Amino acid sequence: MLFVAVALCAGGLAIAGLAALLGRASRGTGSTGGVLSAPAQVLAVREISSGGGQQHWVKMQFGDGHQRELMATASQAEVMVRGQQGTVHWTGDRLTGWTPEVGRGPQDVYRSE
Repeated sequence: MLFVAVALCAGGLAIAGLAALLGRASRGTGSTGGVLSAPAQVLAVREISSGGGQQHWVKMQFGDGHQRELMATASQAEVMVRGQQGTVHWTGDRLTGWTPEVGRGPQDVYRSE
């Protein structure tokens, strides 16, 4: 009887986890398939080390004051500087490109990785 209760509990947790993942994707925090772009300013670039790997996150502020943090590759993060303005390209919560404003106009360093 105890085995059945444990099995039902584990199955319920697995279903709850799947539902959470599906809900996250439907809210647009996962990859949506479409690349969006908007003018923005870099607020912060940070690196998180976890389990032998590293994640790079870039916090952006848009013209309307809205802020969003996007996951970036190492090569994307290394060309972004705090305070820099330009055009950010993203899908879901992943940075797909960055075109900084340099001098009088944008310099395209768009990387689709």
